[in-house]
Amino acid sequence: MNPPPPPPSSSCNTCGAFTGGCTFLHSLSYQASSRRYCTDCLLKKNHGLFCPICFQVYDGTLSPHLRLLCLHCPAIAHRSCVTSNSGLPSASYFKCPACSDPNFSYFRPRREGEELDPKSAMVLVAAAQISAESLSKAAAASRLYAERRALEAAAAKNKAREALESVESIVALENEEQQQQQQKKQKQKQKQKKKKKKKKKKKKKRNVA
Repeated sequence: MNPPPPPPSSSCNTCGAFTGGCTFLHSLSYQASSRRYCTDCLLKKNHGLFCPICFQVYDGTLSPHLRLLCLHCPAIAHRSCVTSNSGLPSASYFKCPACSDPNFSYFRPRREGEELDPKSAMVLVAAAQISAESLSKAAAASRLYAERRALEAAAAKNKAREALESVESIVALENEEQQQQQQKKQKQKQKQKKKKKKKKKKKKKRNVA
């Protein structure tokens, strides 16, 4: 009987490789969701973030005259790495290893118990750095979003309180006006009653006379 397939969270979202003794999976934030990629797929999805020759992850400070762009993809290599590597063609026609060989893989699958060679170790470190930076940016964006929503909620709460206070003041004014009108009506009624009493007294005096 074949073993059950691994859960989606433990397999690469691109090639389907699942985590085990020979495969490493890295988390990557993508459109507000977290995805898992093996080392090779993660690097192939992020060509422009590292040098495909020395596997140094860029920090955004590399000057344009110190880099070379691949002719077929967004890969960026150190000019010094290209010119010092005898196995690569002329720097004027740089093509990254992944574009030069369709079967190229950044990370060679290992057998159980096999130690990492220096190149594989550098590749693994590069993938781990890209994953960490991606998750850090996602966490920072989530914090900013949460802070912005908190500010929006506070502003909405203040507006609601101001609106409620405005309604209460309007209701209070209306009640005051109604009370004043009622008092005026009562005074008018009292005046009318007094007038009627005076008229009655005058009639009585006339009748007596």
